[in-house]
Amino acid sequence: MVETVTSSFWWRWTQPHHHPRRWVPSVFTTHKAIVTAVWIAFLVTVFWWQVDATAGILIFRRVFPAKEVPKFRPVAFNLTDFGGVGDGVTVNTEAFEKAILAIAKLGKKGGGQLNVPPGYWLTAPFNLTSHMTLFLAEGAVILGIDDEKYWPLMPPLPSYGYGREHRGPRYGSLIHGQKLKDVIITGHNGTINGQGQAWWKKFRQKLLNHTRGPLVQIMWSTDILISNITLQDSPFWTLHPYDCKNVTIRNVTILAPIAGAPNTDGIDPGESLIGLVIFKG
Repeated sequence: MVETVTSSFWWRWTQPHHHPRRWVPSVFTTHKAIVTAVWIAFLVTVFWWQVDATAGILIFRRVFPAKEVPKFRPVAFNLTDFGGVGDGVTVNTEAFEKAILAIAKLGKKGGGQLNVPPGYWLTAPFNLTSHMTLFLAEGAVILGIDDEKYWPLMPPLPSYGYGREHRGPRYGSLIHGQKLKDVIITGHNGTINGQGQAWWKKFRQKLLNHTRGPLVQIMWSTDILISNITLQDSPFWTLHPYDCKNVTIRNVTILAPIAGAPNTDGIDPGESLIGLVIFKG
């Protein structure tokens, strides 16, 4: 009997569901599998949304439909209608100028809207016109050419009477306007990028013969709205409304490195600015 009981007890104890050395590791193995699965799901989610901020390359695209572009004017154009190519290499200055000329002819009819689609739109500086809306879609980036020979020279600011960094003329802004009325720059948080790195380096090395230009500058103008966009890496001051009336700035993100980006002030209202309203988004 003793031998029989011992054999029966030993048989039950050696089964997998009774053996502690087999049961305990199985619990931990299951736990580790769950934790591993959660981590994999988390990492996939992170990489799915990951954006390389330096190169501006979207590694994984979000599979969502593009936001519908609102229409603020009676007539709306796309930059591609005028030959624009958003590959980050093609220079689109002529496309911007043709589009803005078409909008300038619509002033008495309520003006026009220029939509900049997703892409990288390399351009030299260009001028806005009255009764115009410049709309940057989500994923749209206007890139300023970083070679100063493409940037026109302008007279010194009246408030200084001389160049801010050098006497004499100064470089114009990437997006510029003078004596305008009813201008809107907005979007689905598209970006205007001045590619200021080359400018900052040349400034530090004393290789520039003229004062650097702002990213966006509007002078002697009325009824200006700038909203829902990102302004990044300006060569000099970022947003400079000079001697304007009724200016509204809201939900604007301004980006520049903490160090190594000299004089990239966020918003520099010029003298005699009347009716400036800034809303923090």
